[in-house]
Amino acid sequence: MEILILMSLLLTKHCYADFTIQTYQQTVRKGIYRDPVGITHSIDHIWTTLAALLLFTLFVQPIAPLTIVVIAVAEGILHYHVDWIKVRFGCKDITKPQFWAQFGYDQLAHLLTYVAMCAIILL
Repeated sequence: MEILILMSLLLTKHCYADFTIQTYQQTVRKGIYRDPVGITHSIDHIWTTLAALLLFTLFVQPIAPLTIVVIAVAEGILHYHVDWIKVRFGCKDITKPQFWAQFGYDQLAHLLTYVAMCAIILL
């Protein structure tokens, strides 16, 4: 049951960071490596991961503080690079099937990251 709760928290935070608070400028500037505006999107993922893991540790099962920080930062770095690859090298025309396929694989990469995070924390 704990793994379902943790995955639900991570999926919710992902939806919030990717689809609710992400700005147009963040989406455009993610393709410029080390651009401060592009980096802010990954920072959003770091703080939302911290929040999700803190909620989990407070209400479900304790996670060591250092583990929470390391996992959140690692997820932010990985998220940054997955997004950078998609924006830098991917199709930019939303009317093309290639854009949507690449968008789907981008999201799959993020979701598989959350599966790995659950495994590291709970298994």
